[in-house]
Amino acid sequence: MLNNLLPPTADQVLKVTALTRLIKGQLEENFSRVWVQGEISNLRKQSSGHIYFSLKDAGSQLPCALFARDAARQDFELKDGMEVQLLGDISVFEPHGRYQLIAKVAIQSGQGRLQMEFERLKRKLAAEGLFDAERKQALPALPRKIAVITSPTGAAVRDFLRILRRREFAGEIVILPSKVQGQGTAQEVTNMLEYAGASQGFDLVVLTRGGGSIEDLWAFNKEQVARAVADCPIPVISAIGHEIDTVLTDYAADQRAETPSGAAELISSLYIEARARYEDARSDLNTWVDHYISEKKTQLRELDAQMRIIAPDRKVQHFGMQLDDLENRLSRNLSRRITNEQQALARYAQRIAEQHPKTRLGIADQHLTNSARRLKRATAQATAQKKEKLEALQHRLDNGSLQASLQRGYAVVQNSKGKIIDRAALAEKEPTLKARFIDGEIQLRTEPHNK
Repeated sequence: MLNNLLPPTADQVLKVTALTRLIKGQLEENFSRVWVQGEISNLRKQSSGHIYFSLKDAGSQLPCALFARDAARQDFELKDGMEVQLLGDISVFEPHGRYQLIAKVAIQSGQGRLQMEFERLKRKLAAEGLFDAERKQALPALPRKIAVITSPTGAAVRDFLRILRRREFAGEIVILPSKVQGQGTAQEVTNMLEYAGASQGFDLVVLTRGGGSIEDLWAFNKEQVARAVADCPIPVISAIGHEIDTVLTDYAADQRAETPSGAAELISSLYIEARARYEDARSDLNTWVDHYISEKKTQLRELDAQMRIIAPDRKVQHFGMQLDDLENRLSRNLSRRITNEQQALARYAQRIAEQHPKTRLGIADQHLTNSARRLKRATAQATAQKKEKLEALQHRLDNGSLQASLQRGYAVVQNSKGKIIDRAALAEKEPTLKARFIDGEIQLRTEPHNK
């Protein structure tokens, strides 16, 4: 039966290569620069640098190739089981008659995209010099008033305050509440940084929250937050997440703390060191005075023994007078030296008292009160000016309104459909008109005008 079919003509029969090339042309023309997502399997790396693998999902798989030049541009290593998104062109490998994706770009799905965005922003801001050491400010040795930007109900701020209390930190802590996760976090953190920088009383800012995934911490990788940290006029400590977490604010800040607790220890250690230096100086001075007195007493006993050995009556009185003289001189010198040392110690104590956080906080509190008073006066003056300007604009608006025009004797002419008639030619086309005055409307009847 099949023999009865008409045999095809020579031009109707395609060779395998010709058919394969037709298919290749159609695929390459209609499937170029396509994105496809799936899981990598059967990955093979050739010595040439080319990478071959399959991209699969629950229902199908697609052969893929990533040539050496494109593979070298990727910033992560492809591995079996990895979920990726590929950009490439569909082509056909003619010797096997098999279609495949020639990949150009590979990115990791989910967290990988965030990591790529993090690296992109990091390179961009670093190129601008935002992370340069020359921009960093030194932390104050004795911070008097610290702004802590964080969630007031989080565990991070509790750990931070607990450590400061345990280490007897005497400065003032002000919590500037902000979201630390989710939509709107970046703007709230930026607003608080700008507020702290514009305030007069703060001399240190701590930006902190507990650990989490890269998605949880992503607000602190936003460009606007990193720029706000770098632009803050007072020193900033970034204490975001756990020790292994790194965000852009860590690079932009003047100092990075590995954890919120680490930030508290860093701040309090400066205070503890200053207090320890004072105690060491006082102890050294007391030790020196005790040693000096002991040494002079020993010399006095030695002189007394020598006087007893020499013992002639005529010399006893002479040496006795010399001894009295030496004793008086020693007493005067010792008293003078002790007085000088006590005065020096009093000066050191006064200087330390002047640098005590309570004294400096009192001065800062007075500055803050004066600033608040000036702000209140400036706000009242600005409000009065804006109110006066608003009244003037309202007056101008009232003068230009339709009611004002009607009040001055003008009228509005409309046809029966409510359309405004502003030309005599238009009025002649209407059989009836109505005129609107300030106190009501009247009907008008038009008559043809003979030219």
